[in-house]
Amino acid sequence: MAWRFRLNCVVMKPSSHAKPRSYQQPISDSVGCAVRTRNDVRRLIDGARGASYTAMCVLILFCGAVSARETSPPADDVEDAFEDTWHYEARLLKFERQYGTSDSEAYNEWAGFVVLGKNPNAFWLTTKGATKGGETESAEIRLFYSYTFAPHIGVQFGWRRDIEPEPSRDWLGIGLIGVLPFKIGAEATLFVGESDRLAARFEIAYRHELSDRWSLTPDLEVNAYSEDDRQTSVGSGVSDVDLGLRLRYRVIEGLSPYLGITWKDDLTSTEEDTSDLRWLLGVTAWF
Repeated sequence: MAWRFRLNCVVMKPSSHAKPRSYQQPISDSVGCAVRTRNDVRRLIDGARGASYTAMCVLILFCGAVSARETSPPADDVEDAFEDTWHYEARLLKFERQYGTSDSEAYNEWAGFVVLGKNPNAFWLTTKGATKGGETESAEIRLFYSYTFAPHIGVQFGWRRDIEPEPSRDWLGIGLIGVLPFKIGAEATLFVGESDRLAARFEIAYRHELSDRWSLTPDLEVNAYSEDDRQTSVGSGVSDVDLGLRLRYRVIEGLSPYLGITWKDDLTSTEEDTSDLRWLLGVTAWF
């Protein structure tokens, strides 16, 4: 898209032949010209910002695809991965209590999914959210279909609804999910919302097995938006970052309590210091 600027004003050098003040351009016209120019520049910056976020998301998806292809397993594993069978799984990824160091508030967070499909493709219903002081701060649900087109890498597309904060927002999304080198799980998703608003989410996690029962899991989640949303208090750019470390102990198959720490930062908040280091206790369960 080409951006054009039109200045309806003339700059004149002073001279001895200058016309009387009554014949010169009115000051109000010059002010109006400056305002129009400022608005054009602002629209140009907003357009460039949205394009840069789109390019960033495409780059993340491309790098994820290339990296995941490098982790192709042996031929025998490939045949097993593409075995034509139905499967069902429900997993509570986290249900935890967090205690912040910057305030005395207690936080609760949850995340989980249900998957149903025929290997290697499936439908995913996921949910995640957080509460503070008994009030829900964020909550979302997603319904996605994933299609595996190569070992350990698939494309997913579907719908997401942000229930909280209000008003609710609906998004259509498409992304990649797979395994990077060193068995690092990664997911990159690009969302398109109302008024062509864009959002991106990048998640990465790695589980290091310390023993048969103990494991250590670092993880990172980053969210970004192309435009400000004043109604939900979400700003443009990288909006929030969540970096965590959790130590799990498998009590029985399907049940693992854990403890850990997480660092969060709301980068679009108007407050001076929004970062918070939290201690947490939680549990993971699946069947």
